[in-house]
Amino acid sequence: MNAMIRVLRAGSDVVERLRAAPHDAGRVHSVFARVVNLDWHDGRLLTLQGPGPLLAPFAAILERVPCSVALRQRPEVWRRGDTLTVDGIALELRGMAPVDTVMPEAESAPCPALSGLPPTSSAANGLSSGLGRRARSRLAEGMRARDPVAFIEGALGLIGLGEGLTPAGDDCLVGALAVLHRFASSWLRAHPEISAAVGRAAAVSTTRVAHEFVAHALAGRFGGSLIDLLTAESADAVARSAARLLRSGATSGADTLCGVRLAVGVLTGGHGGPA
Repeated sequence: MNAMIRVLRAGSDVVERLRAAPHDAGRVHSVFARVVNLDWHDGRLLTLQGPGPLLAPFAAILERVPCSVALRQRPEVWRRGDTLTVDGIALELRGMAPVDTVMPEAESAPCPALSGLPPTSSAANGLSSGLGRRARSRLAEGMRARDPVAFIEGALGLIGLGEGLTPAGDDCLVGALAVLHRFASSWLRAHPEISAAVGRAAAVSTTRVAHEFVAHALAGRFGGSLIDLLTAESADAVARSAARLLRSGATSGADTLCGVRLAVGVLTGGHGGPA
């Protein structure tokens, strides 16, 4: 067996999912340079990542990402006590610290610097297509008029829109939901039909990884960079957090920022429509 790799931190609900796993905990779903996605026993994904900000609310941060060609063959993951084993690699769970992934509700309006976020969506992705622009307009209309029907229609138009591990439309929706959970959470709570309808669509109309992001966003859980951005209290802090978010994935960070900019624009009385 290779040297033990410690699990340093994990989303608070991920800590419970790791500790409560049965012996046959799951199997590898997909492997990338910075992350390994696990198809967990509960039917949901769980991500293993290297050191740094928590990339997803369903992630665990390791000392280092396991490096094994065999992982691409989707081996099984086994749990015994405080140890996970996959392809001869042991992951030590003892001592891991929980990270709060719940977006805190704000007691004030968005930081003015959030309203100045520059346009970030790429003309090459689905957000700038006719379908993307119409979906974003409908989403903005729903937020502006506090109309759950319009919001749901916009959200359904974004789910699965684009290509890649997390399509641009899903990333944009996650960004908008983050803003709502931060600054308009009471509206979301008053309309549980939003979470129900969008959750059902995400389960069948997009990728597995995007579904996890959307499902967690509906529940008010987000990655560290997005929480840092929306809780920033100065222009410098906003700029640093936005730059860090932009480094997430090839275009995911930019597409998420597109949703943030859209929702902040609506909530602060700006245009808030597609750019």
